[in-house]
Amino acid sequence: MSTEIKPLQGKVALVTGGSRGIGAGITRKLAAWGATVCVNYVDRAKPARELAAELADQGSKVTLHQADLADPEAIEGLIREIGEQHGDLHVLVANAAATKFTRLEDATLGQWQFVQDTNARSTWLLAKHAVPLMRDRPGARFITITNSTTTRIVPGAGLFGAAKAALESLTEYLSYELAPYGIVANCVRPGLVQTGVFKVRPDLNRGVAHEQSVTPWAGDRMTTPENSADVVAMLCLDEAAWIAGQTITVDGGYRLWGHSLGDHQSL
Repeated sequence: MSTEIKPLQGKVALVTGGSRGIGAGITRKLAAWGATVCVNYVDRAKPARELAAELADQGSKVTLHQADLADPEAIEGLIREIGEQHGDLHVLVANAAATKFTRLEDATLGQWQFVQDTNARSTWLLAKHAVPLMRDRPGARFITITNSTTTRIVPGAGLFGAAKAALESLTEYLSYELAPYGIVANCVRPGLVQTGVFKVRPDLNRGVAHEQSVTPWAGDRMTTPENSADVVAMLCLDEAAWIAGQTITVDGGYRLWGHSLGDHQSL
């Protein structure tokens, strides 16, 4: 009789924005690997409750935590709540994100500040408040999630790109400052993933069509939430402990061949 291997058994993981999209994929993966997962959400309780019920039916341990990461006090309260409930935190995945789609010349100071606060400032504050819970914990990991707005132009996403670029730089500095506490920090950069944002930006389907027109992979494959979740989980392994301060792109190679003419069949 085979025994299922669960390399994160006994560990506590927090996934911000962990109830939908890429965050839900990460939550499912870490739960499948045996972690107790703390799922943070902002205001949509129903998807969070449904995901928690799904994972509970599979025997996983999940707790739900409402907090708006644009609010510094909410971040501090979130970490305090996890400490009170679990007493430990081994893995923190800073996945929650929000933006305002607008041309930079039309953006307001309020929009700029909101996007920076939700993406970049929250990354700093999560690390700041989580250190006491995470320091010297076995397998401690601080993993941030960026996106491809830092490497390619997405019209109207300039605020997002600036905030995510700050997040990527913060992760590099955090990797240095957290290392003495035994906390390994890295960043994961998914490619274009078809999540709920497509309802707001249906024009992103043009990006999907382009990727599928030039991809060398069979079956019109695209990046999925599960692809990113697999890399996050991999970074939590003991074998990945010497990977630090990296931004790892998960896009099947699109960043390399995305500007090709689609003539891969004539190699």
